[in-house]
Amino acid sequence: MEQEPKLEWEGKTTTTLTNTTADQAWSLMKNFTDLQKILPELQTCYKVEGVDGEPGCVRYAAGKVLSPGGKKLFVWAKERLIETDPKNHFYRYEIVESNIGFRRYFGQLGVEEGGGGGGGCVIEWSYVADPIEGWTKEEFDGFLRGGLKAMARRIEGVGNEGWIIKSNI
Repeated sequence: MEQEPKLEWEGKTTTTLTNTTADQAWSLMKNFTDLQKILPELQTCYKVEGVDGEPGCVRYAAGKVLSPGGKKLFVWAKERLIETDPKNHFYRYEIVESNIGFRRYFGQLGVEEGGGGGGGCVIEWSYVADPIEGWTKEEFDGFLRGGLKAMARRIEGVGNEGWIIKSNI
């Protein structure tokens, strides 16, 4: 039996929010099919099939993003929820179809207590993937960092300077 080839790219980025608890952040992040509410680049995100919040649910997400070359592109993806853990505040998903060049991509979005000041939290976005056609790993990591930065602003409130971006990609 032939083994599945190992995914070549792996990374994660984290953001510390100092004015939001993990429970508060999770209440905004947990709805798999409402990603556009916390990720401003998305114009739409909705359920395509399955039961929202349960493994097997598929969402369609689309919006305009900057390409590695600096051009605005309309991108879309269908993503399947693999696992959700409300107690530990995370979910895992995979991209099943897109116009971006993904072959295999598995991501995780989660939040945990921490972040200094006694009331903060840390949001983490991690992934493993095959190389993405037309992107370098560094470009994709920068794309995720930018998305997480925008997400942090949306969660803590536009204009709030209480967040600090930290990344270990």
